Amino acid sequence: MESGQRVLEVLNTFGYISEPVVYEGDLSSTVEILSGYDLVFNALHGGEGEDGTVQMALEQAGLRYTGSGPSASRLAMDKHSSKEIMSAIGVPTAPWLGLDLEAKQGIVRGNDYPELTVFLEEHPYPVVIKPNHEGSTVGLSIVEDPIDLDEALMLAYEFGPKILVEVYIPGRELTATVLDGRPLPVVEIIPKHKAYDYECKYSDGMSRYQVPAELPLETTSAMQGAAQRLYEGLGCRHYSRVDFRLNNAGQFFCLELNTLPGMTTHSLTPMAAQAVGIGFAELIKLIVELAFETAEIR
Repeated sequence: MESGQRVLEVLNTFGYISEPVVYEGDLSSTVEILSGYDLVFNALHGGEGEDGTVQMALEQAGLRYTGSGPSASRLAMDKHSSKEIMSAIGVPTAPWLGLDLEAKQGIVRGNDYPELTVFLEEHPYPVVIKPNHEGSTVGLSIVEDPIDLDEALMLAYEFGPKILVEVYIPGRELTATVLDGRPLPVVEIIPKHKAYDYECKYSDGMSRYQVPAELPLETTSAMQGAAQRLYEGLGCRHYSRVDFRLNNAGQFFCLELNTLPGMTTHSLTPMAAQAVGIGFAELIKLIVELAFETAEIR
């Protein structure tokens, strides 16, 4: 909601006739309301707003909109599929296992999945357990002790049966935005918690940021290149943000790509843009112009 409000304020200053439309899950009625507008600025995060559902409905209605199309949105939200693409195009990512869970008598037990047992034998704790189709670290756990595994699986299962088990990479939290196909400066996030969780992302004072991140030039260039390759590999457009972990040996691992980065006062994409002299208002205007150009190219 905050992203949408900030974007709306900017659009009005540029003279666009702009109004907020709140999506509450009724796709057909929302599209009907939007049909009277020249452009939809998609400021939704997660769920149907980011997984390609809304994008496909807008495409079918012939509406222009900001952000990536249905296919790229679906792939990016599907963590298992996007990590397969990372591996195929040479973007480093932590070892992982995709699981389709089934609760027995309302409980998920790790011992019921032989492939998980094998994975944990090959990749010792800690591991990250998270839903396959969620963002903002919703349902995520860092499991350091086998005794906590079932509880973490149950938490992730609350958001759907498909989950991802991933080797935890200790080190630094970094992110690289790609704007119109070009990488912006890398941002380092220094959260107060061990993980850059929901509270650290959206609460004042829970994280510090270094823009640009203090990294060797070759590491910065390699990370930006990886972000750009993933942006292109998934078929993204306009803007996206790619999250990484950097271990103590200087190796980075890609976590995921966000097709609709936040536009709040705590958001990382506006920070990265500001580092190259693109203020928030200019950033929003550029994204709008890119969306209109995309529509003209079709």
